[in-house]
Amino acid sequence: MDLVLSMSVFRRVAELENFSEVARELDLSQPTVSKHIAALEKHLSVTLLNRNTRQLSLTDIGKQYYERCVFILDELNETESSIRDQQSTPSGTLRINTPITFGELKIVPHLWKFLENQPELNIELIMDDHYVDLVKDGVDVAIRIGPLADSNLIAQHIGDSPRVTVASLDYIERQGEPETLQDLNVHNCIVYSLLTTGNEWHYSGPRGKETIRVDGRLSVNNPHTIRQAVLAGQGIAVTPLWLIEDEIKLGKVKPILTQYEPSSLEIHAIYPDRRFVAAKVRCFIDYIRDYF
Repeated sequence: MDLVLSMSVFRRVAELENFSEVARELDLSQPTVSKHIAALEKHLSVTLLNRNTRQLSLTDIGKQYYERCVFILDELNETESSIRDQQSTPSGTLRINTPITFGELKIVPHLWKFLENQPELNIELIMDDHYVDLVKDGVDVAIRIGPLADSNLIAQHIGDSPRVTVASLDYIERQGEPETLQDLNVHNCIVYSLLTTGNEWHYSGPRGKETIRVDGRLSVNNPHTIRQAVLAGQGIAVTPLWLIEDEIKLGKVKPILTQYEPSSLEIHAIYPDRRFVAAKVRCFIDYIRDYF
């Protein structure tokens, strides 16, 4: 019995709660995954999992064993990585998670140089506008924009994302240009639904910090669609400068309410809480921080 392998299989079963998904991830057959769990239970003389036709769940003793497995396996991985890093350059596969539009525009164009600098490293890029579970999905590092939820993840500040309030010339011609934040009450505002602030827009202006609650016919969870809606004259939006700066330079959209500055969003690289950070994670964070 390969105890370490069985513990690793059990850990992923506990996290994914699905034998088939674990089998696909670890490139094992489903019966092999089941055999690892059965062998571990026989070795310990305990039942680790409650099994029924609909779901898997940990028993009380299984929860305790899972916590110890995580600690032991992480310690082992970190020890091995620490030794390797003293002797070698970053290698293996780096799993990175980024928001879709930000990743396409601001991360992907810089990956080619990073890969050129790190010839022994491969990248698996997971792009999703919804937050993924780094531990459950086996992600090494994720890029997050905006307020961070409290968690046991480590966050490193790598940059800031200034924002602007914009509208197309066509929209301004039809609906007029707001001169104060209160004027937004009579305008169609496009809301980015994934921000925790929702339809409350926060500004720093002549009177200090101000907040205005806006309304509109379109709420969307994708920045690219917000840009399309603005260009189509569908309303006013607060967008990251990186999303709309080319259209501003080309005169397709106009910054408005320029005396009020939308609060900028911090950009963080986050990764699981471990005492030792793998060299592949460190070198990527350093590289992308230098760029930002």
